[in-house]
Amino acid sequence: MNAIQKLKSELVMPAGLQPLRVLAVSGQLGYGIPDAERAPHRLWTPGDKVIVEWLRQRGRPFLFSSAVTAPDAAACLAAVDLLEESTELVDKLWANAKYFKAEMKKLGFDTGVSETPITPVMLGEAPLAQQFSRELFEEGVFAMSIGFPTVAKGKARIRVMISAAHDNDDLGKGLEAFAKVGKKLAVIQ
Repeated sequence: MNAIQKLKSELVMPAGLQPLRVLAVSGQLGYGIPDAERAPHRLWTPGDKVIVEWLRQRGRPFLFSSAVTAPDAAACLAAVDLLEESTELVDKLWANAKYFKAEMKKLGFDTGVSETPITPVMLGEAPLAQQFSRELFEEGVFAMSIGFPTVAKGKARIRVMISAAHDNDDLGKGLEAFAKVGKKLAVIQ
């Protein structure tokens, strides 16, 4: 238990949270406590939902280690089949992305530098990006905030994933939501 106690004392918890309550321990080799003693830096400790979410937001290995599931792989293969049949969806994707980026710039948003249909909306600090994402969700738009450690500190953003499935009404509703939230949070005039 010394490794766990040491980890608890070194872990910087978000304000207002009680010290970590260990429910289970699974080390690198799956042996639990013995693993924790040998390699405490690779210790994973599940806990309260708030703690787990906090760790997910800040755990760089978690962010970049998710494996593709079999259904996701099958969907990707089906998508490749569709793309080989016609360029219609790709053309629509690029048209949607070009329109959305241009309209976001007209509204006054910084859309960063992207050469893909993914549109970053640069906001700077992670708390602002997280609040912006929550406010968009309340307006019916799902757009993830991306902050440190995924991007450098001070480079937090909203990641907008335009698709060929969006129609003009969808894009218009999204732009309206961004304008409303952007003004509310003083990101744009």
